[in-house]
Amino acid sequence: MSHALFLDELISTLGAEVAQRGDDVPNRYHTDWSGTPPQRPLALVRPRSTDEVSALMRLCTAHRVPVVPQGGLTGLAGAAVPVPGAVAVSMERMNAIEDVNARTALMTVQAGATLQAVQEAAVAAGMVFGVDLGARGSCQIGGNVATNAGGNGVLQHGMMREQVLGLEVVLADGTVLPMLRPMLKNNTGYDLKQFFIGAEGTLGIITRVLLRLRPAPQATATTLVAMPDFDSALAVLKRMQSRFGNSVAAYELMWDSFVQASMAWLKLAAPFEQRYPLLALINVDGKDEAQLQGDLQQVLEEAMEAG
Repeated sequence: MSHALFLDELISTLGAEVAQRGDDVPNRYHTDWSGTPPQRPLALVRPRSTDEVSALMRLCTAHRVPVVPQGGLTGLAGAAVPVPGAVAVSMERMNAIEDVNARTALMTVQAGATLQAVQEAAVAAGMVFGVDLGARGSCQIGGNVATNAGGNGVLQHGMMREQVLGLEVVLADGTVLPMLRPMLKNNTGYDLKQFFIGAEGTLGIITRVLLRLRPAPQATATTLVAMPDFDSALAVLKRMQSRFGNSVAAYELMWDSFVQASMAWLKLAAPFEQRYPLLALINVDGKDEAQLQGDLQQVLEEAMEAG
């Protein structure tokens, strides 16, 4: 089948509200933040439901047309850039926060919901979501799952994989896999959802996600610490974990070259007069902010005395 006939069938099946021909596709869908040379897709599909994703995949598989899923287009590896003759599938319309349950600490969302929207919904319910990263306002949960995103909460909560209790996924032939089981303690055979977490959309398109939430901390303390070398950074981390346990919410090491580049890009003054090989951004959770600040200061003083 020619591309023209395929496009006619695509638009006939999904409607002009959902599918656009390549000539009409805005430039933003041609590439992502990676700087990869832009490529105009054969078509852009912005589905509104799992059924529309399923219909799209059936049609593309039948005519052997490649499909490239797109999330927030904030990736730096070029994975969301269309290949020649491909249909780009943007999940931006499937962005609903479908359910938030503070009693069971669960949230069900569509794959196009942004990370920030998930975080804000969790906070509104008195909870927190365990993944955070700089692109929170534009990256989408489906993309976070597909790339097994890490972010700055890995020490405390783990990677994105640890936040996912269930998935709904559409396979290449349009089959929908409903794997939204709200059970943390679940040993019922194969855990098929794990195949799709970190698979970068190569095995199927994620359409809905069942997420774990965590209790919100009552207080937090944050500090920026200069480090002379990597061994010192590890020693401080060990002391922090010995004192605070799993309450060490973040421990982000930044090399001097990164710090200098970031300060120049943001047009900010350096945090210290002297340059150091490493800076550590440390965040600790607890029940009382004053107590946390005091304990944090004590741990750092002990680390300095120990060399």
